[in-house]
Amino acid sequence: MELTEISCKTILNPTGGFLGQGFTHTINLYRGCALGNTLCGLYCYAQWNPYHVRGRMWGRFLDVKAGAVEAYCTQYDRLKNAGEPKPIRIFMSSVTEPYPPQERTLRRTRELLEAMVGRPPDLLAIQSHTPLVVDDLSLLRQLQRRCDVSVHITVETDKPRLPASFPQQAYSPNVRIQALHALRAAGLDAVATVSPLLPLDDPERFADELEQACTRVILDHYLLGDGSKDGQRTKQTAFPRLLREAGYEEWTTLEKFHEIVDVFRSVFGGPERVGVSREGFNASRNKVYDGPQCVSAGSGT
Repeated sequence: MELTEISCKTILNPTGGFLGQGFTHTINLYRGCALGNTLCGLYCYAQWNPYHVRGRMWGRFLDVKAGAVEAYCTQYDRLKNAGEPKPIRIFMSSVTEPYPPQERTLRRTRELLEAMVGRPPDLLAIQSHTPLVVDDLSLLRQLQRRCDVSVHITVETDKPRLPASFPQQAYSPNVRIQALHALRAAGLDAVATVSPLLPLDDPERFADELEQACTRVILDHYLLGDGSKDGQRTKQTAFPRLLREAGYEEWTTLEKFHEIVDVFRSVFGGPERVGVSREGFNASRNKVYDGPQCVSAGSGT
């Protein structure tokens, strides 16, 4: 893995497109991905971004942004202290993993979260494919007392392993589900993102496991949510072909996807806790659902 430190003068990037309805800014503290050679790297849409890849092999490089805390504070002060305060609703990260294995030594995400305690955004949604976000559990609880916080962890299948033609998963579904349990038990808004939906062994059992582990779930399919018309980005990868060759062709269809959405809505007791694709990611964060009760997201309970 090639690690390169790069400087940044701005870190709050205005949103548009897929996330534009619910968020004002995105933050990406890393560029490239240390998980690019695992299962999620197979279909990751970021590998098609020439600005990030710059001719390099996806999964073999990780650029680490320096100066992110200083950039955040400068931009925050400009948005909040100059004239009419502007809203800051952040999705982190939209392109790169905020908790790659290297975060445990580099601590770039943790440093920014510490800065956010003093300069809290209005809303922070952290999207990760790893359970390492639990390392910052106490800090996230502290930040939750200052603003709305949700933590999304991707769990796209209940299968511990897919056929040998697929890359291995970076972290098992069980480990990620346990991380969701820990976040929810700490009073955080723990969101499972089944994105993109992969083949499932037992959809109802999987939905039940996630219902117990998370406050909300968001389901997506590459045909809907890879940022291109009809999933054209994903269709450039080997992913759809491997699904068909492994006997999972029905999982490449929206008919199967909507069938699974119905299963989740039945298990979760209705649509309130089950979001779908763009609408699900951009849904209002005014309430955190926790069984029959709901508490305000910033209550810190």
